[in-house]
Amino acid sequence: MASFQMKDVSLDIKRTILGYIDRPEDLKNLCLTCKDLREIATPILYQRMLLFIGGPKDLRISAMLAPTNPGIPHIRKIYLEFEKTPVRRPQSLDDSSDEESTPTGETFTIAAGQAQLTVRLLLDFLPPNILEDFSWQYCEPFSIDNWLLLYKKQQRLQALEIGTMDRALAPILEKKTNIIASSFEDVVSLHLYPDSLDRLQACQKLLQAKPNISSLYLSSDFPFGNEPVPNDLHDSSTRPGLLTRTMFSHMQPFESCTPMALRNLSLDNIELRYAADTYMKVITFQTLEDLQIHELVETSRSICGQESLIPTRCIGVDVIFSQLSKPHLRPTKLKNLRWLQEEPNESHALEAFEGLLEGLSGLKELHIDINNMQTLPKPAALAHHGKTLRSLFVRSSGNSTSMHTYEAHEFDVICTSCTELRQLSVTFPPTVVSNAVLDSEFKSFLNHTKKLQYLTTLAIQRWPAIRDSYVTNKKNRHSWLSLYEHHLQRLAQRIFESSDENAAKRNWGLGTRSLLAVLAFGSNGKSLYDSNGDHSFKLKQMPFVRGLKVDPFGKSSFLAVRTDWHMICYIEPESDILNHSLYNLECIHSAP
Repeated sequence: MASFQMKDVSLDIKRTILGYIDRPEDLKNLCLTCKDLREIATPILYQRMLLFIGGPKDLRISAMLAPTNPGIPHIRKIYLEFEKTPVRRPQSLDDSSDEESTPTGETFTIAAGQAQLTVRLLLDFLPPNILEDFSWQYCEPFSIDNWLLLYKKQQRLQALEIGTMDRALAPILEKKTNIIASSFEDVVSLHLYPDSLDRLQACQKLLQAKPNISSLYLSSDFPFGNEPVPNDLHDSSTRPGLLTRTMFSHMQPFESCTPMALRNLSLDNIELRYAADTYMKVITFQTLEDLQIHELVETSRSICGQESLIPTRCIGVDVIFSQLSKPHLRPTKLKNLRWLQEEPNESHALEAFEGLLEGLSGLKELHIDINNMQTLPKPAALAHHGKTLRSLFVRSSGNSTSMHTYEAHEFDVICTSCTELRQLSVTFPPTVVSNAVLDSEFKSFLNHTKKLQYLTTLAIQRWPAIRDSYVTNKKNRHSWLSLYEHHLQRLAQRIFESSDENAAKRNWGLGTRSLLAVLAFGSNGKSLYDSNGDHSFKLKQMPFVRGLKVDPFGKSSFLAVRTDWHMICYIEPESDILNHSLYNLECIHSAP
């Protein structure tokens, strides 16, 4: 009987198999194997691209845009990030100093100009009408010329973004009315980040031209702009604020307007104390499937490489929660809800949020990240969605140092009710990882998680402590970090093994092990673990996954292995809860 080879498999089956591979490194290796696999893997490899611009990597982008590259026509999504790498100025001939120059505002300006040139090069060489999404994270104003060229050549874009620009945009849209009519025909999502009156007027023209959009992401970036923040920016008790009466001027009076039927809504840095007279009138909240509300007290802005804090005051989120709790305004189709709260003295917000949770049904993803609060959300409010909830993130702190933790019986209510959870991120009780025996409260929390049959990702937000005897020597910080990581690896190994034993007893999981695949300590972002002393180490989130070890006799067994959090998505798809980040991680989550 002839042996079966890969070349004998039909092309459709090969496409189906390769469709389950999403790690870029694996796809690149498949492209180097044979011609057939290269033709299948190339479109998947180039479909989504993340490019860093403004630094030495710009040369790679120019090489990628070569006409002989077969992957260029398959690009569908591009995400740009400013690399913030200062461009070194050429030294003069009489300068004999070998020291590197300190980055200044001029060097960052040169890097920003280089980034704009790279974007123009990218847009010029891309084939027309192939992109579906184009987004950028930029600390410098985006070129309007590049913005117009983007939407002129790529008319299949489904998302339109307006942020900080290098000059006025509203007069250009006023003159070139054909751009809105022709270039924005397929747009269904608007990402609006107004930081000046001109950008507000430009946003108004787009909202008026696209009344049937399905997604709206609105963030007030006036604190980040160069213009002073107007006193009447947000709504008041007497009239709508500058933000609403400008962007939604075509819908006034709001009492008799036709509201927008959205599916996804995100509100960031917007005061909602009087939202009942404005946003509740112009938006139909009953049709929402995804709602995100971010409220900050102060936020950071990068100016010429220097981080500075800019205070903002965004209050009144309790009003919109109480309004949505009413039967005739309740979003009955809501599946995903995210609330980030930083405003102090907002005790009524948590009560209104709990009332909203009890009035809703069918939530699948729930992210709660609140600061300056006295308590955590009630377990009964979370348990109300136990039959449908698949991802749960809960974090609350009273101030910059204290973190609230559920009692053992309260956490048991959550684990007993939310039987469909796949991802869980909560604050565990404190424990000393260097001890042979864990604290009783910490062990109780681990035992309660064994009730979650389908749990694949578990994030323990509080860093486990370590004995003081390990940190007496301040001169050997790197050895201390290696020792601390070793203790966390041992703890992760114990948790994985305990989960496997529980799954074997209950006949759960994959037969030989449980479904738990990712275990993370800490939170995404940087957090201080040594705030005192001469060295300022920053400890990032430590995720552990299941690896494989082989002994000298050839017997294999699993081993908890640390990996980077941005690689987790290629190991376990249901791990996006680890990507959650808070604005003030350094103060809240201090590692030992």
